[in-house]
Amino acid sequence: MNQNYIKINDIVIKQPVSFEPNWATTYTADSNRSQSGVGYFQPLFTAESYNAEFDNLSKEEASQILQLIIPTPTRPNFRLTYYSWYYGQWRTDTFYVGQGSMSVKTIKDNFEELKSITCNFIGINPINPVVS
Repeated sequence: MNQNYIKINDIVIKQPVSFEPNWATTYTADSNRSQSGVGYFQPLFTAESYNAEFDNLSKEEASQILQLIIPTPTRPNFRLTYYSWYYGQWRTDTFYVGQGSMSVKTIKDNFEELKSITCNFIGINPINPVVS
């Protein structure tokens, strides 16, 4: 079996040093807790996300990743190939990155490097959609 790699828009990128799964569930407006503390919650959907960190990046690697993940008006999201723990398999789904950060290693001419890029890949489609 061939090794799978995290890809953005079918491009194998420098692999992240960490790729931590998260999820967030959105509930109906009337979901709440009673005064006795009992919860009454009705889930609507759950979105899958991944905290990613890339480290020791050359300027070319950093530029490639940033150009693929930073949204533009004509390209607000991207296809991410990743291992989904929810589905238990490698998948390609649509994601976006709304915020990220970078840590600079050096800006010496011709030796520019970033220590790291960190960002949160957030799934566009829910992992458990409600069937109407």
